[in-house]
Amino acid sequence: MLIDGKAIADTILETLKVDVSHLKTSGITPTLAVILVGDDPASLAYIKQKQKAAEIIGARIILSHQSSSISKDDFKKLILQYNDDPNIHGIIIQRPIPNNLDTTIVKLKKDIDGFLPNSPFKVPVALAVDEILKSIHISLVNKNIVIIGRGETAGKPIAEHLTKMGYAPIIIHSQTPNTKEIMQSADIIISCVGKKRVITSENIKQGVILISVGIWRDTEGKLHGDYDEKDIEIKAPWYTPTPKGVGPVNVACLMQNLIHSCTV
Repeated sequence: MLIDGKAIADTILETLKVDVSHLKTSGITPTLAVILVGDDPASLAYIKQKQKAAEIIGARIILSHQSSSISKDDFKKLILQYNDDPNIHGIIIQRPIPNNLDTTIVKLKKDIDGFLPNSPFKVPVALAVDEILKSIHISLVNKNIVIIGRGETAGKPIAEHLTKMGYAPIIIHSQTPNTKEIMQSADIIISCVGKKRVITSENIKQGVILISVGIWRDTEGKLHGDYDEKDIEIKAPWYTPTPKGVGPVNVACLMQNLIHSCTV
């Protein structure tokens, strides 16, 4: 059965809309500064989703679109400017960015992406996985949880979040042996790869719950997840679709962090 990520996100955003109205009575408009370096089409699409969510709840987004040739000094000055602006509550450096640029100077209290060490915020995609599992009333106790991928923006923070909660997820990466056996033993699989048919009906067991964080685009520009939904739906009683799966919940959880940043 499809897990309706858009419906989950809409519920979160409706709650945040009330929170924003209360903040505005105190003269605070939650404001997010987004720095985009270059013209990556996927990044532009992600930013549009954030802009739409911010508009729904009554928050504000400032987009700073920079050339991929921006110097390290100019990039640093831009971040410091946003760090020092009391009317900006959150800062996002839209990934990917050139390797020579330093993102670690973002103030912790404005790091609503939660990627910096000791950030007061949880990474939104990890919160999104929580919200998705809560929506289908699944307890993680005694569940065999497998995460495919260990990237800095998805697999790694999700694994760290689950570990802090007291669970012991198994992480599969490109060097992992016996991946099929590991996947076939899983009660819950969270796939963070972004490639075609990472998961198939042949490498999962009956009753597994599938969450596809990874996404990829075909030659026509259509979004897909890490599995073919028609292939796995017979075995998976619950699974996230792509689109309208993890993505909208991720953005809603980012907005949650933005609202929280107004009081940090």
